[in-house]
Amino acid sequence: MRTLIGKPTALLALPLAAGALVASGAPASAASSATSSSSSAAATSAATTATSAPVRIQVSFPYRVRAGRVVTFKVTLVNKLRTKTDEIFLAVKFPKNVTKTRIYVPHGSRYHEHCTRERTRALCVLPGLQKGKSYTFYAKAQLSGSARGTLYGYFGGAVVDTSTNTNPKELLTEFGDRIGWVKSKSTITR
Repeated sequence: MRTLIGKPTALLALPLAAGALVASGAPASAASSATSSSSSAAATSAATTATSAPVRIQVSFPYRVRAGRVVTFKVTLVNKLRTKTDEIFLAVKFPKNVTKTRIYVPHGSRYHEHCTRERTRALCVLPGLQKGKSYTFYAKAQLSGSARGTLYGYFGGAVVDTSTNTNPKELLTEFGDRIGWVKSKSTITR
């Protein structure tokens, strides 16, 4: 079974010191969704839920970033099913202003991911998630020293029935435009 994740039906991001986006993916046939939001002193969260979404994606990002520096995005995938999921394909991409993109897992974790690392995107195939468990990792983007304007980040993927040795580029080609991207927006300062 192959199901898209990260297809938001509504997103909200307020301009504070940091932001957070939470979205649940659902296939196009999802019948109902609900939206809720909450805020705290340091971050804003927007939540979108869909009844048939197997995995929820959460992205925390800085509101302002400095040209020439590395920007870190905290990405968490949460299993919403009552059983273990199949493998998870995750894509992170930046359309411009980035010279290098990487995905890092925390030290000491037992993840056995298969990732590609490219200039403006990183693609990973992760093992399935146990019931109620989550994966947390970091997407890092090296901003160009001449970057100006806005840094947009896109995070999305799918739950797939494949092995973790599958080339993530093949999965990106397979899902293509059907991936619903969670979008982050950071102002670039100099």
